[in-house]
Amino acid sequence: MKIFIPTRGRADDQVTLSHFPDDLRKQVTLVVNEYEKDLYDKYDCQIMACPESVVHDIASKRKYICENAGGGKIVMLDDDLRFYIRKATNDWHLRYIEPDEFHALFGLLDKWLDDYAHCGVSAREGNNRVEHLSAETTRYMRVLAYNLDMFKGKGIELFRTKVMSDFDMNLQLLSKGLPNKVSYYYAQGHGSSNAPGGCSEWRNVQMQSEGAEILKSHHPDVVRVVERETKTAWGAGKEGTVVRKDVNIQWKKALKLGAQNGELF
Repeated sequence: MKIFIPTRGRADDQVTLSHFPDDLRKQVTLVVNEYEKDLYDKYDCQIMACPESVVHDIASKRKYICENAGGGKIVMLDDDLRFYIRKATNDWHLRYIEPDEFHALFGLLDKWLDDYAHCGVSAREGNNRVEHLSAETTRYMRVLAYNLDMFKGKGIELFRTKVMSDFDMNLQLLSKGLPNKVSYYYAQGHGSSNAPGGCSEWRNVQMQSEGAEILKSHHPDVVRVVERETKTAWGAGKEGTVVRKDVNIQWKKALKLGAQNGELF
């Protein structure tokens, strides 16, 4: 399985990569903008330079990766992640993953991709709401594992939306009768949503709200647009509460509708 980290404007602060063991770091490909590739020479990993046409947003970089990975199994990671593991198989409390445990995490995803077209790792937030060590046909984000060979002939449009593109990809695959699998034994997390740097340089509340409406337009039977207030993210700290549009998604219904429409598992 090939590991890609599309960067988002933080050449000196590659959080995800910094916690990898040395041998695994050498297997990673950082996906950077062509004009800034020299800034990443210090990293002991491979570099993929995107042309100018995919400079501005993470969805374009993810699409470029899928189109140029050569098929097979890939996993794409946000560049600001910390990984966690449950303290025991019967204890949902989390601790930071140790360097020598990363191989088991990626080995698990690699094994699952033998049978699933798409997999993921639970977000840290809400991990304790799921008792089991894994779940099928649910939400995943920030860690996107795909078997690209299973996309063939399915009519999947790669990362066609600028925001919520990971949700759109998940729903497209589910609607084609392809369930996903997500680990809750492992978890991942990062700082607050739309924190300074990276995506915040081009994504704002208006774009996020428009993205919610676009996602609903693509998947009207399973996506509902809602309004949410936040006091910590999206610049709310200085200006009080920020109201933005978000989505509620019926993941299992998407798979069920795909099966009813004649898609085969």
